[in-house]
Amino acid sequence: MAHKRQIDRLPIPPKDAKVHNVTCHYCIVGCGYKAYTWDRNKQGTATDNALGIDLSEQQGADGTWLKPSNYNIVKQDGKDVHLAIYADQDCVVNSGLASVRGARMAENRPSEVTGTQQQRLTDPLVWKYGTWVPTSWDDAQDLVAQVTARVIKEGSEDDLVVSMFDHGGSAGGYENTWGTGKLYFQSMNIKHCRIHNRPAYNSEVHSSRDMGVDELNYGYKDYQVTDTIVMWGTNPLECQTNVFLNHMKPGMQNGAKFILVDPRRTVTLNAAEDIAGAEYTLHLAINEGTDMALANAIMTIIVDNGWTDDAYVANNTFQGGIAVEQDAAHPAALGSLDEAMKSIRISAEQAAEICGVSADDIRKAASWIAEPNGGTRAKCIIGYEKGVIWGNDNYRTVGSLVNIGLATGNIGQEGGGVCRMGGHQEGYFRPPEPFVGRPPHLH
Repeated sequence: MAHKRQIDRLPIPPKDAKVHNVTCHYCIVGCGYKAYTWDRNKQGTATDNALGIDLSEQQGADGTWLKPSNYNIVKQDGKDVHLAIYADQDCVVNSGLASVRGARMAENRPSEVTGTQQQRLTDPLVWKYGTWVPTSWDDAQDLVAQVTARVIKEGSEDDLVVSMFDHGGSAGGYENTWGTGKLYFQSMNIKHCRIHNRPAYNSEVHSSRDMGVDELNYGYKDYQVTDTIVMWGTNPLECQTNVFLNHMKPGMQNGAKFILVDPRRTVTLNAAEDIAGAEYTLHLAINEGTDMALANAIMTIIVDNGWTDDAYVANNTFQGGIAVEQDAAHPAALGSLDEAMKSIRISAEQAAEICGVSADDIRKAASWIAEPNGGTRAKCIIGYEKGVIWGNDNYRTVGSLVNIGLATGNIGQEGGGVCRMGGHQEGYFRPPEPFVGRPPHLH
Protein backbone atom coordinates (compact mmCIF):
# COMPACT_ATOMS: atom_id res chain seq x y z
CA MET A 1 0.00 0.00 0.00
CA ALA A 2 1.43 3.35 -1.01
CA HIS A 3 1.29 6.34 1.28
CA LYS A 4 1.50 10.08 0.66
CA ARG A 5 4.63 11.55 2.19
CA GLN A 6 4.38 15.10 3.48
CA ILE A 7 7.03 16.61 1.25
CA ASP A 8 5.85 20.23 1.14
CA ARG A 9 5.52 20.82 4.90
CA LEU A 10 6.43 19.07 8.13
CA PRO A 11 5.53 19.82 11.76
CA ILE A 12 8.03 21.20 14.28
CA PRO A 13 8.53 19.46 17.66
CA PRO A 14 7.31 21.79 20.43
CA LYS A 15 9.40 22.45 23.51
CA ASP A 16 7.30 20.09 25.64
CA ALA A 17 7.64 17.13 23.26
CA LYS A 18 8.58 13.85 24.92
CA VAL A 19 12.19 12.91 24.19
CA HIS A 20 13.37 9.29 24.13
CA ASN A 21 16.93 7.99 23.74
CA VAL A 22 16.79 5.12 21.23
CA THR A 23 19.22 2.89 19.40
CA CYS A 24 18.98 2.01 15.73
CA HIS A 25 17.95 -1.65 15.53
CA TYR A 26 19.22 -2.49 12.07
CA CYS A 27 22.88 -3.48 12.35
CA ILE A 28 25.59 -4.22 14.87
CA VAL A 29 26.81 -0.61 15.14
CA GLY A 30 24.12 0.59 17.56
CA CYS A 31 23.91 4.27 16.56
CA GLY A 32 22.16 6.64 18.95
CA TYR A 33 19.02 8.59 18.01
CA LYS A 34 16.62 11.02 19.68
CA ALA A 35 12.92 10.25 19.23
CA TYR A 36 10.44 13.09 19.79
CA THR A 37 6.71 12.50 20.21
CA TRP A 38 4.00 15.12 20.74
CA ASP A 39 0.27 15.64 20.39
CA ARG A 40 -1.06 15.57 16.85
CA ASN A 41 -2.79 18.94 17.22
CA LYS A 42 0.25 20.82 18.46
CA GLN A 43 3.60 21.97 17.08
CA GLY A 44 6.45 24.31 17.82
CA THR A 45 7.63 27.33 15.87
CA ALA A 46 10.72 28.13 13.85
CA THR A 47 12.34 29.85 16.82
CA ASP A 48 10.63 28.11 19.78
CA ASN A 49 11.02 24.35 19.48
CA ALA A 50 12.38 21.23 21.15
CA LEU A 51 15.47 21.27 18.96
CA GLY A 52 16.66 24.58 20.35
CA ILE A 53 17.64 25.91 16.92
CA ASP A 54 16.39 28.68 14.64
CA LEU A 55 14.68 26.85 11.80
CA SER A 56 14.07 30.13 9.97
CA GLU A 57 17.75 30.02 9.03
CA GLN A 58 19.32 27.68 6.48
CA GLN A 59 20.46 24.47 8.23
CA GLY A 60 23.52 22.42 7.35
CA ALA A 61 23.23 19.13 5.52
CA ASP A 62 24.04 17.16 8.70
CA GLY A 63 21.79 19.22 10.96
CA THR A 64 18.77 18.15 12.98
CA TRP A 65 16.16 19.63 10.64
CA LEU A 66 13.27 17.31 9.88
CA LYS A 67 13.18 15.29 6.67
CA PRO A 68 10.18 13.28 5.43
CA SER A 69 12.02 10.04 6.18
CA ASN A 70 12.47 11.10 9.84
CA TYR A 71 8.75 11.60 10.42
CA ASN A 72 5.49 9.73 10.88
CA ILE A 73 2.22 9.71 12.84
CA VAL A 74 1.96 6.71 15.13
CA LYS A 75 -0.02 5.40 18.10
CA GLN A 76 1.27 6.19 21.61
CA ASP A 77 -0.86 5.31 24.62
CA GLY A 78 -3.78 4.76 22.25
CA LYS A 79 -3.55 8.25 20.68
CA ASP A 80 -2.18 9.49 17.37
CA VAL A 81 1.03 11.45 17.92
CA HIS A 82 3.72 12.98 15.76
CA LEU A 83 6.98 11.01 15.73
CA ALA A 84 10.31 12.51 14.68
CA ILE A 85 13.58 10.57 14.97
CA TYR A 86 16.91 12.37 14.59
CA ALA A 87 20.47 11.10 14.85
CA ASP A 88 21.94 11.98 18.25
CA GLN A 89 24.70 14.55 17.83
CA ASP A 90 26.21 13.61 21.21
CA CYS A 91 26.37 9.83 20.70
CA VAL A 92 30.02 8.77 20.40
CA VAL A 93 29.08 5.88 18.13
CA ASN A 94 27.71 7.97 15.26
CA SER A 95 28.19 11.64 16.32
CA GLY A 96 24.98 12.67 14.61
CA LEU A 97 25.48 10.59 11.47
CA ALA A 98 22.42 8.72 10.23
CA SER A 99 22.62 5.67 7.98
CA VAL A 100 20.09 5.12 5.21
CA ARG A 101 18.46 2.51 7.47
CA GLY A 102 18.47 4.30 10.80
CA ALA A 103 17.38 7.61 9.30
CA ARG A 104 14.12 5.98 8.18
CA MET A 105 13.12 4.39 11.48
CA ALA A 106 10.20 6.79 11.89
CA GLU A 107 8.94 6.38 8.35
CA ASN A 108 9.13 2.60 8.73
CA ARG A 109 6.83 2.48 11.77
CA PRO A 110 3.26 1.21 11.27
CA SER A 111 0.80 4.09 10.86
CA GLU A 112 -2.95 4.09 10.28
CA VAL A 113 -2.72 7.75 9.23
CA THR A 114 0.07 7.71 6.67
CA GLY A 115 -0.39 4.05 5.70
CA THR A 116 3.17 2.92 6.38
CA GLN A 117 3.88 -0.74 7.18
CA GLN A 118 0.29 -1.91 6.81
CA GLN A 119 1.57 -5.40 6.11
CA ARG A 120 2.62 -5.73 9.76
CA LEU A 121 0.50 -8.13 11.79
CA THR A 122 -1.83 -6.63 14.39
CA ASP A 123 -3.15 -9.97 15.67
CA PRO A 124 -1.84 -13.55 15.93
CA LEU A 125 -2.87 -15.78 13.04
CA VAL A 126 -3.98 -19.40 13.29
CA TRP A 127 -4.21 -21.81 10.34
CA LYS A 128 -7.87 -22.85 9.92
CA TYR A 129 -9.79 -24.24 6.97
CA GLY A 130 -6.86 -23.81 4.59
CA THR A 131 -6.05 -20.17 5.38
CA TRP A 132 -4.64 -17.86 8.09
CA VAL A 133 -7.35 -16.47 10.38
CA PRO A 134 -6.82 -13.68 12.98
CA THR A 135 -7.32 -14.72 16.59
CA SER A 136 -6.85 -13.25 20.08
CA TRP A 137 -3.62 -13.45 22.08
CA ASP A 138 -5.40 -15.50 24.74
CA ASP A 139 -6.52 -18.02 22.13
CA ALA A 140 -3.08 -18.17 20.51
CA GLN A 141 -1.26 -18.73 23.79
CA ASP A 142 -3.79 -21.35 24.88
CA LEU A 143 -3.32 -23.21 21.59
CA VAL A 144 0.48 -23.22 21.92
CA ALA A 145 0.26 -24.38 25.54
CA GLN A 146 -2.16 -27.22 24.70
CA VAL A 147 -0.06 -28.48 21.79
CA THR A 148 3.11 -28.33 23.91
CA ALA A 149 1.50 -30.19 26.80
CA ARG A 150 0.15 -32.87 24.45
CA VAL A 151 3.57 -33.44 22.85
CA ILE A 152 5.11 -33.94 26.32
CA LYS A 153 2.24 -36.16 27.52
CA GLU A 154 2.30 -38.43 24.48
CA GLY A 155 6.10 -38.48 24.33
CA SER A 156 8.56 -36.48 26.43
CA GLU A 157 10.22 -33.08 26.67
CA ASP A 158 12.86 -34.40 24.27
CA ASP A 159 10.24 -34.29 21.51
CA LEU A 160 10.03 -30.48 21.71
CA VAL A 161 12.00 -28.59 19.07
CA VAL A 162 12.26 -24.79 19.19
CA SER A 163 13.11 -22.26 16.49
CA MET A 164 13.61 -18.82 18.06
CA PHE A 165 15.17 -15.41 17.52
CA ASP A 166 18.52 -14.50 19.05
CA HIS A 167 18.72 -10.77 18.35
CA GLY A 168 19.40 -8.13 20.96
CA GLY A 169 19.65 -4.38 20.67
CA SER A 170 17.09 -1.62 20.79
CA ALA A 171 13.88 -3.62 20.39
CA GLY A 172 13.81 -5.07 23.91
CA GLY A 173 16.57 -7.58 23.23
CA TYR A 174 17.67 -8.15 26.82
CA GLU A 175 14.17 -8.63 28.19
CA ASN A 176 12.96 -10.70 25.24
CA THR A 177 15.89 -13.11 25.15
CA TRP A 178 15.82 -13.52 28.92
CA GLY A 179 12.12 -14.36 28.71
CA THR A 180 12.50 -16.92 25.93
CA GLY A 181 15.51 -18.45 27.65
CA LYS A 182 13.68 -18.81 30.96
CA LEU A 183 10.67 -20.37 29.22
CA TYR A 184 12.53 -22.81 26.99
CA PHE A 185 15.63 -23.73 28.99
CA GLN A 186 14.28 -23.63 32.54
CA SER A 187 10.53 -24.23 32.34
CA MET A 188 10.40 -26.58 29.35
CA ASN A 189 13.89 -28.14 29.54
CA ILE A 190 14.35 -27.78 25.78
CA LYS A 191 17.27 -29.75 24.35
CA HIS A 192 16.69 -29.19 20.63
CA CYS A 193 16.92 -25.54 19.64
CA ARG A 194 17.91 -23.47 16.63
CA ILE A 195 18.21 -19.71 16.30
CA HIS A 196 17.23 -17.30 13.58
CA ASN A 197 19.71 -17.96 10.75
CA ARG A 198 21.39 -21.26 11.56
CA PRO A 199 20.43 -24.90 12.16
CA ALA A 200 21.62 -25.08 15.78
CA TYR A 201 21.97 -23.01 18.95
CA ASN A 202 25.52 -21.95 18.27
CA SER A 203 27.82 -19.19 17.11
CA GLU A 204 28.33 -18.23 13.48
CA VAL A 205 32.06 -18.11 14.26
CA HIS A 206 32.64 -21.31 16.22
CA SER A 207 36.40 -21.35 15.74
CA SER A 208 36.94 -17.87 17.17
CA ARG A 209 35.11 -18.82 20.35
CA ASP A 210 36.84 -22.20 20.50
CA MET A 211 40.18 -20.35 20.27
CA GLY A 212 39.19 -18.27 23.32
CA VAL A 213 38.51 -15.09 21.36
CA ASP A 214 35.06 -13.49 21.52
CA GLU A 215 33.93 -12.34 18.11
CA LEU A 216 33.52 -8.73 19.32
CA ASN A 217 36.88 -7.74 20.78
CA TYR A 218 37.62 -4.10 20.03
CA GLY A 219 36.19 -0.62 20.52
CA TYR A 220 35.31 1.55 17.52
CA LYS A 221 37.92 4.09 18.62
CA ASP A 222 40.59 1.48 17.88
CA TYR A 223 40.00 2.24 14.19
CA GLN A 224 41.19 5.78 14.78
CA VAL A 225 44.56 4.77 16.25
CA THR A 226 45.41 1.68 14.21
CA ASP A 227 48.07 1.39 11.50
CA THR A 228 46.16 -0.88 9.12
CA ILE A 229 42.48 -1.61 8.57
CA VAL A 230 41.67 -4.93 6.87
CA MET A 231 38.12 -5.55 5.69
CA TRP A 232 37.72 -9.21 4.72
CA GLY A 233 34.53 -10.32 2.98
CA THR A 234 32.62 -7.28 4.23
CA ASN A 235 31.43 -3.97 2.81
CA PRO A 236 31.23 -1.53 5.74
CA LEU A 237 30.43 1.68 3.87
CA GLU A 238 27.12 0.12 2.83
CA CYS A 239 26.53 -2.31 5.70
CA GLN A 240 28.06 -0.52 8.73
CA THR A 241 27.91 3.00 7.32
CA ASN A 242 28.58 5.00 10.45
CA VAL A 243 31.45 2.83 11.69
CA PHE A 244 33.14 3.52 8.36
CA LEU A 245 32.39 7.25 8.29
CA ASN A 246 32.76 8.05 12.00
CA HIS A 247 35.67 5.77 12.90
CA MET A 248 37.44 4.17 9.92
CA LYS A 249 37.56 7.43 7.97
CA PRO A 250 39.30 9.32 10.80
CA GLY A 251 41.69 6.38 11.15
CA MET A 252 42.68 6.64 7.50
CA GLN A 253 42.97 10.42 7.84
CA ASN A 254 45.36 9.73 10.73
CA GLY A 255 47.51 7.59 8.44
CA ALA A 256 46.04 4.07 8.57
CA LYS A 257 46.45 1.94 5.46
CA PHE A 258 43.43 0.07 4.09
CA ILE A 259 43.21 -3.48 2.71
CA LEU A 260 40.05 -4.90 1.15
CA VAL A 261 39.76 -8.66 0.55
CA ASP A 262 36.80 -9.10 -1.78
CA PRO A 263 36.36 -10.54 -5.29
CA ARG A 264 34.43 -7.38 -6.19
CA ARG A 265 35.34 -3.74 -6.32
CA THR A 266 32.93 -2.13 -3.85
CA VAL A 267 31.97 1.40 -2.80
CA THR A 268 33.99 0.77 0.38
CA LEU A 269 37.13 0.50 -1.72
CA ASN A 270 36.24 3.60 -3.73
CA ALA A 271 35.81 5.60 -0.54
CA ALA A 272 39.01 4.24 1.04
CA GLU A 273 41.04 5.21 -2.04
CA ASP A 274 39.61 8.71 -1.84
CA ILE A 275 40.33 9.05 1.89
CA ALA A 276 43.65 7.24 2.33
CA GLY A 277 44.99 7.62 -1.20
CA ALA A 278 45.49 4.87 -3.77
CA GLU A 279 49.07 4.27 -2.63
CA TYR A 280 47.84 3.36 0.85
CA THR A 281 44.95 1.18 -0.32
CA LEU A 282 45.27 -2.45 -1.40
CA HIS A 283 42.55 -4.53 -3.07
CA LEU A 284 43.06 -8.29 -2.97
CA ALA A 285 40.44 -9.41 -5.49
CA ILE A 286 40.68 -13.11 -4.66
CA ASN A 287 38.94 -15.98 -6.36
CA GLU A 288 35.81 -16.93 -4.45
CA GLY A 289 36.34 -19.50 -1.73
CA THR A 290 40.12 -19.07 -1.47
CA ASP A 291 40.22 -16.93 1.70
CA MET A 292 41.94 -19.55 3.85
CA ALA A 293 44.83 -19.96 1.44
CA LEU A 294 45.38 -16.20 1.40
CA ALA A 295 45.20 -15.86 5.21
CA ASN A 296 47.57 -18.76 5.75
CA ALA A 297 50.05 -17.30 3.24
CA ILE A 298 49.97 -13.98 5.09
CA MET A 299 50.48 -15.85 8.36
CA THR A 300 53.44 -17.76 6.88
CA ILE A 301 55.11 -14.55 5.71
CA ILE A 302 54.60 -12.96 9.14
CA VAL A 303 56.16 -15.92 10.96
CA ASP A 304 59.06 -16.35 8.53
CA ASN A 305 59.95 -12.66 8.77
CA GLY A 306 59.87 -12.65 12.56
CA TRP A 307 57.02 -10.13 12.69
CA THR A 308 55.22 -12.03 15.45
CA ASP A 309 54.74 -10.46 18.89
CA ASP A 310 56.67 -13.12 20.77
CA ALA A 311 55.96 -11.76 24.26
CA TYR A 312 52.23 -11.60 23.53
CA VAL A 313 52.22 -15.12 22.07
CA ALA A 314 54.11 -16.48 25.08
CA ASN A 315 51.84 -14.81 27.62
CA ASN A 316 48.45 -15.14 25.95
CA THR A 317 48.39 -18.31 23.84
CA PHE A 318 48.69 -22.03 24.49
CA GLN A 319 52.25 -23.32 24.61
CA GLY A 320 53.47 -26.73 23.59
CA GLY A 321 51.63 -28.94 21.15
CA ILE A 322 47.89 -29.42 20.78
CA ALA A 323 45.32 -28.29 23.32
CA VAL A 324 42.22 -29.65 21.55
CA GLU A 325 42.45 -32.46 19.03
CA GLN A 326 40.60 -32.32 15.73
CA ASP A 327 37.28 -34.16 16.03
CA ALA A 328 33.64 -33.94 15.00
CA ALA A 329 33.15 -30.76 17.01
CA HIS A 330 36.47 -29.17 15.97
CA PRO A 331 37.28 -29.30 12.22
CA ALA A 332 40.83 -28.21 13.07
CA ALA A 333 43.11 -28.95 15.99
CA LEU A 334 43.74 -26.06 18.39
CA GLY A 335 47.10 -25.50 20.03
CA SER A 336 50.33 -23.55 19.91
CA LEU A 337 51.72 -21.31 17.18
CA ASP A 338 54.42 -23.83 16.31
CA GLU A 339 51.86 -26.61 16.06
CA ALA A 340 49.60 -24.50 13.84
CA MET A 341 52.43 -23.73 11.41
CA LYS A 342 52.92 -27.45 10.77
CA SER A 343 49.59 -27.61 8.94
CA ILE A 344 48.90 -24.10 7.60
CA ARG A 345 52.23 -23.21 5.98
CA ILE A 346 51.87 -22.04 2.35
CA SER A 347 54.07 -19.77 0.24
CA ALA A 348 52.98 -16.51 -1.36
CA GLU A 349 53.50 -18.06 -4.79
CA GLN A 350 51.35 -21.08 -3.99
CA ALA A 351 48.61 -18.86 -2.60
CA ALA A 352 48.81 -16.55 -5.61
CA GLU A 353 48.10 -19.46 -7.93
CA ILE A 354 45.10 -20.48 -5.83
CA CYS A 355 43.72 -17.02 -5.05
CA GLY A 356 44.30 -15.22 -8.34
CA VAL A 357 46.19 -12.29 -6.79
CA SER A 358 49.88 -11.55 -7.15
CA ALA A 359 52.47 -12.89 -4.72
CA ASP A 360 53.84 -9.34 -4.37
CA ASP A 361 50.43 -8.06 -3.22
CA ILE A 362 50.20 -10.90 -0.68
CA ARG A 363 53.62 -9.93 0.67
CA LYS A 364 52.58 -6.26 0.74
CA ALA A 365 49.47 -7.14 2.71
CA ALA A 366 51.52 -9.12 5.24
CA SER A 367 53.93 -6.21 5.59
CA TRP A 368 51.16 -3.67 6.13
CA ILE A 369 49.51 -5.94 8.70
CA ALA A 370 52.51 -6.95 10.77
CA GLU A 371 55.88 -5.38 9.91
CA PRO A 372 57.04 -3.45 13.00
CA ASN A 373 57.77 0.25 12.62
CA GLY A 374 60.96 1.16 14.39
CA GLY A 375 60.63 -1.82 16.68
CA THR A 376 57.03 -0.95 17.62
CA ARG A 377 54.26 -3.49 17.18
CA ALA A 378 52.18 -2.86 14.06
CA LYS A 379 48.57 -2.18 15.03
CA CYS A 380 46.02 -3.87 12.80
CA ILE A 381 42.29 -4.49 12.84
CA ILE A 382 40.79 -7.29 10.76
CA GLY A 383 37.03 -7.09 10.24
CA TYR A 384 35.27 -10.02 8.59
CA GLU A 385 31.69 -10.93 7.80
CA LYS A 386 29.39 -12.98 5.57
CA GLY A 387 31.93 -13.33 2.75
CA VAL A 388 33.90 -15.51 5.16
CA ILE A 389 31.26 -16.60 7.68
CA TRP A 390 28.95 -18.00 5.05
CA GLY A 391 31.76 -19.27 2.87
CA ASN A 392 33.26 -22.72 2.44
CA ASP A 393 35.00 -24.24 5.47
CA ASN A 394 34.20 -21.24 7.65
CA TYR A 395 35.53 -22.85 10.84
CA ARG A 396 39.12 -23.01 9.60
CA THR A 397 38.85 -19.79 7.57
CA VAL A 398 37.74 -17.66 10.50
CA GLY A 399 40.37 -19.43 12.58
CA SER A 400 43.05 -18.44 10.07
CA LEU A 401 42.14 -14.77 10.57
CA VAL A 402 42.22 -15.13 14.36
CA ASN A 403 45.66 -16.77 13.97
CA ILE A 404 46.97 -13.57 12.40
CA GLY A 405 45.56 -11.43 15.19
CA LEU A 406 47.01 -13.65 17.91
CA ALA A 407 50.42 -14.01 16.28
CA THR A 408 50.81 -10.24 15.91
CA GLY A 409 49.46 -9.34 19.36
CA ASN A 410 46.46 -7.56 17.91
CA ILE A 411 43.69 -8.92 20.11
CA GLY A 412 42.92 -7.13 23.36
CA GLN A 413 45.40 -4.34 22.71
CA GLU A 414 44.93 -0.76 21.52
CA GLY A 415 44.41 -0.38 17.79
CA GLY A 416 43.89 -4.09 17.25
CA GLY A 417 41.16 -6.68 16.89
CA VAL A 418 39.81 -9.53 14.79
CA CYS A 419 36.07 -8.96 14.77
CA ARG A 420 33.00 -9.90 12.84
CA MET A 421 31.31 -6.88 11.27
CA GLY A 422 27.67 -7.83 10.86
CA GLY A 423 24.63 -9.01 12.69
CA HIS A 424 22.61 -7.05 15.23
CA GLN A 425 23.55 -5.61 18.58
CA GLU A 426 24.64 -8.25 21.05
CA GLY A 427 22.50 -6.81 23.87
CA TYR A 428 20.98 -10.09 25.00
CA PHE A 429 21.33 -12.47 27.88
CA ARG A 430 19.75 -15.80 28.73
CA PRO A 431 19.55 -17.94 31.86
CA PRO A 432 21.83 -21.01 31.90
CA GLU A 433 20.96 -23.62 29.29
CA PRO A 434 22.07 -26.86 31.00
CA PHE A 435 20.05 -29.02 28.62
CA VAL A 436 21.76 -27.72 25.47
CA GLY A 437 25.34 -28.42 24.44
CA ARG A 438 27.76 -25.50 24.67
CA PRO A 439 26.95 -23.01 21.87
CA PRO A 440 30.23 -23.34 19.90
CA HIS A 441 29.76 -27.10 19.44
CA LEU A 442 29.02 -28.46 16.00
CA HIS A 443 26.56 -31.35 16.05
